[in-house]
Amino acid sequence: MLKQPVAIVLNANSDESVFAKALHDSRKRHFYRGAVDALQGLEQAPADVIVIAQDLEDMSGLELAEAIREIDAERQHFSYIILFAANLSPDILAGLDARIDAFVTLQDAAGGTRPAPEHTAQMQLLAQQVKVGSRISPEMNLLQSQVLTLQGRCAALEESQLLDPLTGLGNRRFAEQSLADCIRQVESRGGAVCFLMISIENYSAVVRDYDRQIADQLIIAISNKIQQLVRPMDIVTYFDTGCFALVLVLPSIKQCTADCYQRIYDGVNLKSYQTPAGYLPAKIGMSICASEAETGPPNLQLMIRTAQENLRAAFEADRILVKHLSA
Repeated sequence: MLKQPVAIVLNANSDESVFAKALHDSRKRHFYRGAVDALQGLEQAPADVIVIAQDLEDMSGLELAEAIREIDAERQHFSYIILFAANLSPDILAGLDARIDAFVTLQDAAGGTRPAPEHTAQMQLLAQQVKVGSRISPEMNLLQSQVLTLQGRCAALEESQLLDPLTGLGNRRFAEQSLADCIRQVESRGGAVCFLMISIENYSAVVRDYDRQIADQLIIAISNKIQQLVRPMDIVTYFDTGCFALVLVLPSIKQCTADCYQRIYDGVNLKSYQTPAGYLPAKIGMSICASEAETGPPNLQLMIRTAQENLRAAFEADRILVKHLSA
């Protein structure tokens, strides 16, 4: 895409030669007559600096500046916009922070914006503003490009990250990968796979009554307790905010009952946990979804969704809810 460092948008009465002379240091510049002509040209060739007359026939300078900002936002580009007008109206002052970056007043005896020879000082000011914009715009575009690159790298790192920074346990992505691995194991060797979820129902209340740091301390304490209650081969993850997920493989689906996991439920639920704000209880909901290869290939997303949907009912019923998937 070609780019013009400086674009000048004038009305029909403006003297192009005056601006060409004032901006002679700008080797690349392009003149447009009217807003429509400018929008069509800038769509194809964005500019680092755009000088706009306020009294355009088909659109005001502020309206054109707003349209250019929208185009720039879509293509991740920054243009330094300078408005020149006969006077500083309230609309121009209001638009300075969002639509335009600088303004210059060029008023002739007739009250228009056709620069006269005696406006040497104003034209010099305009040339200085263009130089400022010519330095700022490339820096802004470079920063914008670097931000996009960093965002892409962060997204890639997050995509590959499998650990939760708060608890040190695996995160949701690790839980899904582990469940997929266990499903493949059950399909090839038999047995049953269980997906167990523990929701800390009073997490939001702790955040509200204390703060997030205290709530996080409660989560860390519960995390340590859950790891003490499970078998070494069981996989414990911090699935979501205030929610743990366990992935377990059993010889038979008949062993996946509420009684089998009552010890974990009581161990977490019937204990207060030490935090900087004192001892706090954990009010939990616990649900389990189990499946085996004999009733059809276990479905990963269905198991997760079923366990999640039963958490609220499990908390309200104050018991473990178990769902066995069948063909």
